Amino acid sequence: MTFRRRALRYQFGALKRGASEKKTMQNPRASCWPLCGGCLIVVGFLSVGCGLRASPVQMYEGASLPNEQVGIVRSACKTGPGLTIMIVRIDDKAITNGCADFALLPGDHTLELSAKRLAPRMDTPMIRSGSMMGAPPSPVGATDEELPVIWASSSPLRVTCSLQAGQEVTIVGNAGKGQDWEARCQ
Repeated sequence: MTFRRRALRYQFGALKRGASEKKTMQNPRASCWPLCGGCLIVVGFLSVGCGLRASPVQMYEGASLPNEQVGIVRSACKTGPGLTIMIVRIDDKAITNGCADFALLPGDHTLELSAKRLAPRMDTPMIRSGSMMGAPPSPVGATDEELPVIWASSSPLRVTCSLQAGQEVTIVGNAGKGQDWEARCQ
């Protein structure tokens, strides 16, 4: 192979490589927009989904019905102080998440409830130690643990709720003295 042929082959190969590189390097920003746009769409769906309430747990046989044809029972679960009422059973069916909302067919339903009262969170003053550049302030007695239970029902309370199609009811109640407490559908 002569020098001229080798030079032409090298030049042709370089031109060929350059042409393919130009294709891929033509507009580097254009290729990232579909990826960025897809990420933005996913973030949008996630942020909208966080603001929505979970759909009620279906407590009847058959296909799911629209909310206009069923009644919704909402429990009175709280994460803070006050009376927390959890649903233990509905129509003698055990419930795994007593704080969920439940979709039931219209009619009378028997609910077994349990309750507890959590202690209020104590806002504690900050203790400042050291000099200006010393140790950071730390709250006295502040922990990330769950608030302590100061009262709990000893046995489930049975109540009957009458539901109509399209109706939403919430379980409300009051704790009395000792183990006495009451609840109703409202």
